[in-house]
Amino acid sequence: MLMREGHPGYFAYVPGNSLYPSAIGDFLAAAFNPYALVNYACPAAVEMQHSLIRWVARLFGYPESCAGNLTSGGTVGNLIAMATARDEKKLQAKDYHSCVVYLSELTHDGIEKVLHTIGMGEAVIRKIPVTERFGMDPEKLAEAVEKDTQEGLIPFAIAATTGTTDVGSVDPIDELADVAERHGVWLHVDACYGGFFVLCDSVKHLFKGVERADSFTCDPHKGLFVPFGAGLVLVRNWQQLLTSNRRNPVSTLQDRPSFSRHLNPEDLTFEQSTHFRAVRVWLPLQVFGVGTFRAALQEKLYLSRYLYHKLKAVPGLFVLEPQLSIVLFRYEAVPGQQGCYEAEFNLRLLGQVCRDGQVFLASTTVLGQLYLRACVFAFRTHREHVDTLVASLRNGLKELLG
Repeated sequence: MLMREGHPGYFAYVPGNSLYPSAIGDFLAAAFNPYALVNYACPAAVEMQHSLIRWVARLFGYPESCAGNLTSGGTVGNLIAMATARDEKKLQAKDYHSCVVYLSELTHDGIEKVLHTIGMGEAVIRKIPVTERFGMDPEKLAEAVEKDTQEGLIPFAIAATTGTTDVGSVDPIDELADVAERHGVWLHVDACYGGFFVLCDSVKHLFKGVERADSFTCDPHKGLFVPFGAGLVLVRNWQQLLTSNRRNPVSTLQDRPSFSRHLNPEDLTFEQSTHFRAVRVWLPLQVFGVGTFRAALQEKLYLSRYLYHKLKAVPGLFVLEPQLSIVLFRYEAVPGQQGCYEAEFNLRLLGQVCRDGQVFLASTTVLGQLYLRACVFAFRTHREHVDTLVASLRNGLKELLG
């Protein structure tokens, strides 16, 4: 079975990619090995990181008052954001069991993992139903927040998503921001998979409201096609991020200048020794230009629509219309059979599609229903590879249906 991340036939999970300028950047970072967390140690490295963060902030319309950091990925970014929210709300351990975190039914489990890591595993997890487009229902959210407030609980944080991992759906951030502002709840947006689609005019409207969030995360190692190990977190108010992370330096660092026109990255994260991550993101942008990434991402949106229409033409398939680049489908026309047998048939179909190694798909379960799932995200994937996927699916159905 094909398991090569970034291969044009890889449609499973969220494909990882790799660009040769990123590899060169990592080589340079390893060869020179700068300490990129404090300005006085390597000002050029710090400026490169800050320039990337400012660029991403502008993409989403985030204010000049924001600050952020490069991380190893979305989970660490979400951890920094939620820890900052905890500290801004001045919560103590005795409060954690009364705190409520609002997720949708499709929120990535990384948020719950993060809460456990920062000591808030006792927090109440409230899963809000989704609409027919699989976005968090803002009316149900408002009802839940109001009910929890009346019952003496502490509405703590809303974790929204722009690009759920299962479906690729986008929560209505602007409406969720209204609820958050009305009730004084921290709004965090996980844009790890879908965030960089904001570059594309055709779907930019889906990200309306992210600029109102208290924090958000996105992953260059997804939407900018760089190797794994490149995430990014932004907090709307830089002082909140600084307060949550800055500590008095150990005595061996007492000679460090106390004033700099830049915030030191070390003061904006819990990490104190990291790889110089910025160059792996900065160099491809310089070599190819932002327009190249915009075109590549737009192509994935077009290809997902193309796949959707090709699958709709296959008799017996039920297909969900994509919002971004994830297409879910299942075969429903199993004569006289329902439920478990239908799920079993689709898993057998999955095996048939992947058998010759030309393409690799995965399955997922959404609201109790099993689907086959194609994520069109590798930058090497083009129309001919989508056609191969459709042909493999048709051949698989022929084999199973005789």
